[in-house]
Amino acid sequence: MRLAMETSPLIKLISLTLLLASAIAGPTLEEQAGALLAWKATLETQPAQLQLQSWENTSWPCSWHGISCSSKHQQQPVITGISLRGLGLRGELHTLNFSALATLTSIQLAQNQIRGSLPPSLASSLPNLRHLMLQANQLSGEIPSHIKHLEGLVALDLSNNHLFGPIPSELGYLRKLRQLDFSNNNLTGPIPRNLGNLTKLTNLSLADNQISGYLPPELGYLVNLRWLVLSQNKLMGSIPATLGRLVNLAILYLYYNQLSGHIPQELGYLVNLEELDFTGNDLTGPIPRNLGNLTKLNNLFLGDNQLSGYLPPELGYLVNLGGLHLWQNKLMGSIPATFGSLLNLTSLYLRYNQLSGHIPRELGSLVKLFELELQHNKLMGFVPDIFGNLTKLSYLYLGNNQLSGHIPRELGYLVNMRKLDLRNNKLIGSIPATFGSLVNLTSLVLWDNQLFGRIPPELGYLMNLEELGLSNNKLVGSLPDMFGNLTKLALLHLDGNKFSGHVPGEIGTLMDLQYLQLNGNNFSGPLPPDLCAGGKLERLTAFDNNLNGPLPSSLVHCLSLVRVRLERNQIEGDISELGIHPNMVYMDMSSNKLYGQLSNHWRE
Repeated sequence: MRLAMETSPLIKLISLTLLLASAIAGPTLEEQAGALLAWKATLETQPAQLQLQSWENTSWPCSWHGISCSSKHQQQPVITGISLRGLGLRGELHTLNFSALATLTSIQLAQNQIRGSLPPSLASSLPNLRHLMLQANQLSGEIPSHIKHLEGLVALDLSNNHLFGPIPSELGYLRKLRQLDFSNNNLTGPIPRNLGNLTKLTNLSLADNQISGYLPPELGYLVNLRWLVLSQNKLMGSIPATLGRLVNLAILYLYYNQLSGHIPQELGYLVNLEELDFTGNDLTGPIPRNLGNLTKLNNLFLGDNQLSGYLPPELGYLVNLGGLHLWQNKLMGSIPATFGSLLNLTSLYLRYNQLSGHIPRELGSLVKLFELELQHNKLMGFVPDIFGNLTKLSYLYLGNNQLSGHIPRELGYLVNMRKLDLRNNKLIGSIPATFGSLVNLTSLVLWDNQLFGRIPPELGYLMNLEELGLSNNKLVGSLPDMFGNLTKLALLHLDGNKFSGHVPGEIGTLMDLQYLQLNGNNFSGPLPPDLCAGGKLERLTAFDNNLNGPLPSSLVHCLSLVRVRLERNQIEGDISELGIHPNMVYMDMSSNKLYGQLSNHWRE
């Protein structure tokens, strides 16, 4: 009788199991839907409500826009994913009850207007979360240390927000992470050394922050890394040699930091590297020759550093290179002829170095070249006529060197040219008439050479020309009437030559003209009567000529004028008729035949 009244141990076990199963099951689908509807009600803008109009009590939650569900072993489905990218949602995460959404494996809320800080419940309530994508919102505050509880995370993207403070060292616990992106925030402090624990990482981006301190050598443990992007921070010290272990690396961006020391030789082991950008640091020493091993490189950017020594000929092995930018360093010696093997090169920037010797003719083989910048070096010899083969070239800068000889007529074959700058060399001869074929040219700068002869009338075909710089040469003759065709011309520099005759009246009709420099020639006759017709003329310098006649009446209303120099001519008339020019900072009309006085309002 006593045994019949007692509860069987088996029944107790079954009851306990059912109780535990109920607890483990967690919130029901209805409770999860309620949490989402409550969050929807806190969102502020009508567009968000419109995008989420399928979120209603009367519909099945698993059919709602952006909601995905999953069920196991024929159990009731539960919500496992939220994907609401780019819907203009405006609100906070604090109003979302994450404890009711413990089954979530993915949150995709990128490109919205979610603000506020990351709530503690996000980390403490979501043990199954694998993807947390909150980039391009308006999140603020610090990255909380309790993020370490999201141990299943594979991808964490908080980029393009307003987060600040240090990167928590607790991230080192997230050993399943493959993607970590905190770029474009206001994060400060050092890179935690224990990020080296995240050996499954393939992408690490901390760019565009205020991160300081040294590059941790422990980053060399991240052997699966393909992207390492730490650009535009305040990192200092040397580049760790341990980065040479990252043999899977394809992208290495360290540009615009304060890094110093030499480029480690060990980077020559990164044979899968496609992009290497160290621009804008304080790196010194030579360019390692074994960078020539990186034959998959598409771009090698080392500009704006303090690198010295010679250009390694081995860089000519980088046959996939599209961009080679070594500008503003202290590199010396000649340009290697091996660079002629870089047949995929589209941009070659060697400006502002101490390079010498001749420009190698082999560069004429680079038929894909779009930009060639060799200015501000010590290059000598001729401009290679073979450059006429570079028919895709749009920008050619050879100024501020010691180049000599004639300008090759073959440059006139470069019909895609937009800017041609040969200033401050020792070039002689005439301006090639073939330049009239450069119909896409916007800037032609040839000043500070020893060019002679007349301006070829063919330049009148350059309808897109905005700047023509011929100052300080030995050009002669009268100006061709063709200047009237150059209707886009804004900057016209003809000073310091031996031009004579009248200034063509057509120059006065150029509606976009801002700078007109005619000084130091032998011009005679009056200035064009319609000067400043477009109301944009800022600088007019025509001193040291033989100009005569009255001041153009059009100058009276030319309120854009900032600087006028007409001294030492034979200009006549009443200066009191000049009017008031509120933007003028300098004017000199001395040594002419002018009379009268300026208005007293000039003093105001």
